[in-house]
Amino acid sequence: MQKKRFSLSGFAPLLVTLAFLAGFFYSDLRTGDVRRALYAAQTVPQRVNLALQIEQDAQQGYLWPVGLYWDVLSRLRSHYYQPLNEKQLTYAAIRGMLASLHDPYTRFMDPTEYRSMQEDTRGDFFGIGAQLQEKEGQIVIYRPIEGSPADKAGIRAGDVIVEVDRKPVAGMRVDDVVKKIRGPRGTKVELTIRRKGEAKLLHISIVRDLITSPVVYSYMEDEKLGIGRIRLEQFNEKCDQLLVQKVRELEGKGLRALILDLRYNPGGLLNVAVDVASRFIDNGVVVLIQEKNGQITKLHAERGRALKPYPLVVLVNEWSASASEIVAGAIRDNKRGVIIGETTFGKGLVQTIFQLQDSSAVAITTAKYLTPSGYDLNRKVDPDGNEIRRGGIQPDIVVKQSEEMTDIDDRAHDVQLKKAVEYLREKLTAPKVASAL
Repeated sequence: MQKKRFSLSGFAPLLVTLAFLAGFFYSDLRTGDVRRALYAAQTVPQRVNLALQIEQDAQQGYLWPVGLYWDVLSRLRSHYYQPLNEKQLTYAAIRGMLASLHDPYTRFMDPTEYRSMQEDTRGDFFGIGAQLQEKEGQIVIYRPIEGSPADKAGIRAGDVIVEVDRKPVAGMRVDDVVKKIRGPRGTKVELTIRRKGEAKLLHISIVRDLITSPVVYSYMEDEKLGIGRIRLEQFNEKCDQLLVQKVRELEGKGLRALILDLRYNPGGLLNVAVDVASRFIDNGVVVLIQEKNGQITKLHAERGRALKPYPLVVLVNEWSASASEIVAGAIRDNKRGVIIGETTFGKGLVQTIFQLQDSSAVAITTAKYLTPSGYDLNRKVDPDGNEIRRGGIQPDIVVKQSEEMTDIDDRAHDVQLKKAVEYLREKLTAPKVASAL
């Protein structure tokens, strides 16, 4: 009878695997952190999968990113002399990795930042209903939204915010102050205000509520000739619907020509840009999307959505970016209107948002867009931020803004708006040439 020989060769892969997995848990088990060890166990499949995908031969000069990060974190856990905030360490590592791409649009958002971005694109949030801006190192109320809690509480344009809930905001960014002011519906926030003409600081308590951001504004610039203006502040989910609503209001006042004001509009959602362009272009290409592999996809205007084809001027400036440039470029290339103002910002890149496991997110540049004629408007800079190529949409009629203009509502010094109105007046009052019979 033949004897069976016992061999360890068949167990070698298993032993290696067990040793590999033990490395994931060792520091947690050694410190007695059962919760963290259980989390490590739950994420083993993802880690192993990543390891198998990423690991390369070290002799070829490749690193094992996940393993390297885990190695450093494990050593910090074991040897660093102070307590660690591992979430902040991980967030910082991700931000550092993305920063090395020198692409300001590929970015990481922690859960709070991602939630704020979702509120902005959705067009509503819980807050007080006041638009803020930074001016000369101070956080200033640009305007309270009509009918909002801030408006009802007596907040005025020009008020300077000194404190939020009795905590100073000096030196803070606008975004950080906004985070402090926003909060759950029905809760209170107290603003300490410095107001021109008031000797003492004002303490104003405001109850937060659901705020719908009024991203579309309408004006009748010439009532006699029926020249109206629509100003879009952002391309969020409510933008297209509000645009139509405001145009209908102007039509009720005798609209005959339209100014689409995209100045200071930083952009927004790509699909909304296509929707808005479809209000002015009944048939044609709105934008070309060039993917990573060079493949180009044409996005067309949606038939049957166009408004009445009024004589049209689009106002732009150097802060008109992204979705604003898509719309302006589509209107120009389809010969639907005239562009007036200054060369736009030059952001011709598309970002895709990926939500991560802890409700944070990463925005990754996945494509670039071209105008319907194939023009690449993207502004290019070197790693040091020096401009290599200006890019942007060049206006048909260049008008440099007056240095005396203080803000977007300063019509008295708004020479770009005056030029747009003048152009449309000439268009509307030009003698019509009779057709030959």
